[in-house]
Amino acid sequence: MKKAKTAIIVMVIGMVCAMPVIAATDGEGGEVPLVKYSNATLGYSISYPQTWMKDSGFANGLKFTGGDNAMTVEIVPTAAGVDLLALAKADAGLASYYPGAQTVGIAISKEVRGAVVRGFTAKGKSLVTGKPFDIRGDRYYLALGAGKVVIITVGGPTRLYDREGIRDIALTFRAAK
Repeated sequence: MKKAKTAIIVMVIGMVCAMPVIAATDGEGGEVPLVKYSNATLGYSISYPQTWMKDSGFANGLKFTGGDNAMTVEIVPTAAGVDLLALAKADAGLASYYPGAQTVGIAISKEVRGAVVRGFTAKGKSLVTGKPFDIRGDRYYLALGAGKVVIITVGGPTRLYDREGIRDIALTFRAAK
């Protein structure tokens, strides 16, 4: 069975220009279809690789995992009109998921409208094999308005890193109007 590529995406609550996404790569040149998750209570939807499973024990929002890949979606309160670039630069929350994470770049996304993306690396231990591995991922920040930001984080083994696949997941995020 092929594994979906790992990606970490954090979305800040806001408007995202999305295109239909039908698949993510699995790290071996194959594609894994994306499926839509909707939460009417929280007022958003996002797509994730079909082979990943929802982690119902995650208390800070939404989490999906697939092998050593993981995606979290969190909606956090912020000051109205927050500067997303400044927020991403000051965000220490990534370390709670990936201790020792190192930022490899922070920029205004040219592909996900209104988003800031923060790339990162970290060290991890495989849930599958128990062996250490290098992690690479991205965290997207999107302003949702009303003092809220969505942070989407997708990460996994460096050898499976797929910037475009993570971006495609971020593009599927939709907030209720």
